[in-house]
Amino acid sequence: MNRIVSAEPLPHCRLKVVFEDGLNGVFSVEPARRGGVFLKLLDARIFEAVAVNPDFGCVEWPGGIDLCPDAMHRAMFSFKPDEELHSGAVLREGVQRNHRAK
Repeated sequence: MNRIVSAEPLPHCRLKVVFEDGLNGVFSVEPARRGGVFLKLLDARIFEAVAVNPDFGCVEWPGGIDLCPDAMHRAMFSFKPDEELHSGAVLREGVQRNHRAK
């Protein structure tokens, strides 16, 4: 399980996050897209009250709003989608690198 060790609120409902494994980056929470209870996070005062739950290693806000650290880790540090990996530009770059290596 991925655990978050620190989270800092940034403008535009984003979080600067550091994981226990050393990976770090910026996560866009997108409360308007998520809807429901996440809409409360559009209030800057509530969003800025983010904390890291020491028992579960997740980010949470007052009112029982939280995000799964595993899902955040995957979203922030996953590979490119297949359609990007197989685009013409990426394939050409791979061919050019392989050609130069010979």
